[in-house]
Amino acid sequence: MGEPQAELPATGYAVVRCCDQCVIARFAEFPHCERALMYRYGDRISFMPLQADEIVGTLSLFTQMLEKAGYRLS
Repeated sequence: MGEPQAELPATGYAVVRCCDQCVIARFAEFPHCERALMYRYGDRISFMPLQADEIVGTLSLFTQMLEKAGYRLS
């Protein structure tokens, strides 16, 4: 396996792309929650904790769910 393309940070965490071992993002703290959305802005990462009852999906996913439940969407 080749050497990483970018140096790993001395502290904190890094997201490494497996295909070329490139560090694509760095962050200082890992979220203290069971589920979180991760957002990437260049090489910076942020996390948004999710509540147990929150569902994440696209508009088309929710549209498909309603259609399968028998709702007519026009």
